Amino acid sequence: MTRGGPRKRWVTRDEAAVWCPSGRWGPRRTRVAECWSILRADDVYTALLRDDARKVLPAARGSATYKLKGRDITADWEVRPNAVWRRGRVFLKCPRCRRRSTRLYLPLADSWLACRRCWGLTYSSRALLNYKASLWGRGAFARMFGTSQRDWAYETTDENRANRRKASRERWAARRQWLQREKD
Repeated sequence: MTRGGPRKRWVTRDEAAVWCPSGRWGPRRTRVAECWSILRADDVYTALLRDDARKVLPAARGSATYKLKGRDITADWEVRPNAVWRRGRVFLKCPRCRRRSTRLYLPLADSWLACRRCWGLTYSSRALLNYKASLWGRGAFARMFGTSQRDWAYETTDENRANRRKASRERWAARRQWLQREKD
């Protein structure tokens, strides 16, 4: 594809290991939110603190086995020094490319665990949210209510941030008891 040419709106088998055949212009990349299951480094960190918080230190490594919807899934993890995380930041190792990742995905119930890059996954915000300020961007609805796509995108971002902040507070409230137990 040339630089000034039209933008390609479909995906081929070589570009992504999984895709949705029902895209608007043909097959499209599978979105992260459409995956069957996601293994998060935060969940591994919480499980490690619950088991024994003293073992969670920078340079610690290991593997974790989880039961996800009836399947046993094993992932390697490592703790890296970090100024924000008290005991270091937990990263998962992608079994395919061996890169560090904060999430590993199972797009289908019978697929293997891998990072977003290996699967060729994308985020819904890359395709659905267009930040144009034009009132014509959303059609009659936008003209009727006087909102633009940019307004909708900012509102969605603010809601997502608030939800993440709330979830973070809940995680740390649960983790405090395990960290407190270690001090006692």
